[in-house]
Amino acid sequence: MSYAVRNTIILLVTLFLIAGSGLGYTKFYLEGEITSLQEEVNRKQQDLNSKQNINNEFTELNERYQTALQVIENYDKALYLSNKPDDVYDFLNTINEDGGNQIFFDFIYSDSIPDNQYGIINSSISGFGEYDALMSFINKIENSQLLNKINDVTISPGRQDDGENSVTFSFGMESYYEKTQLFDSTSLGVRIVENQNLSSFNPLYPLIQSSLPPNEEGLVSVQSARIVGITANRVFLSQGGRVVSLKVGDRVYLGYLSSIDLENKTATFELNLGGIQEVITLEVVR
Repeated sequence: MSYAVRNTIILLVTLFLIAGSGLGYTKFYLEGEITSLQEEVNRKQQDLNSKQNINNEFTELNERYQTALQVIENYDKALYLSNKPDDVYDFLNTINEDGGNQIFFDFIYSDSIPDNQYGIINSSISGFGEYDALMSFINKIENSQLLNKINDVTISPGRQDDGENSVTFSFGMESYYEKTQLFDSTSLGVRIVENQNLSSFNPLYPLIQSSLPPNEEGLVSVQSARIVGITANRVFLSQGGRVVSLKVGDRVYLGYLSSIDLENKTATFELNLGGIQEVITLEVVR
């Protein structure tokens, strides 16, 4: 075999190996890579289409969410966001500090009972304070946004040292909480509501009091005063070296000036002597 033929054969074999390797690389590797990349492109295209659909619907969905959030915020009642008794205690402190007189109370957590869609935190509250402050406290518990139910209320007269209007009390309370949180807690406020139409009259307050309140304002006392002058619309009372001018409706100690009779030179006062109504008429001393 000549040298030229041998080289030709070697070149042909080399070319055949190169072509076969290229064809095998293309067939068995590159086609698989192309298929895999095409599948990934399809997945990314589907994901892109899905995100584009969400983006197109975002404005409408956000408006619906904000509307639903406003509906929830404006509900008369709402559930606690968790079964933590600290949340109930914080709520009670919030309404107790919401203006006016405050009561003094102890909070005792009993248990937490789960239900199908909600749970109940059981607790008991006891303490003392002014009767009207207690009524305001209970009023706010019942009418505010968070859902609480009060039961087994006991109210008794308080200590004499704390005043005639002081009472001691105890009651149980059921506080309802949600098991599935639908809205972010930071977006929901708790409204404190009080029904102003409810009476705060204290049925335990004695109608006839054992002692009269002190005359802290230094008002004139009709029982120890005398009229030194009178006109159609004013009387002049003297007491303890001072003269006080009064017109109808002006206050005196334990009452007020109800009428002036210039013809008979008298003035009539209506007094409340610790629950006893009394009318006193003074006349000018001649």
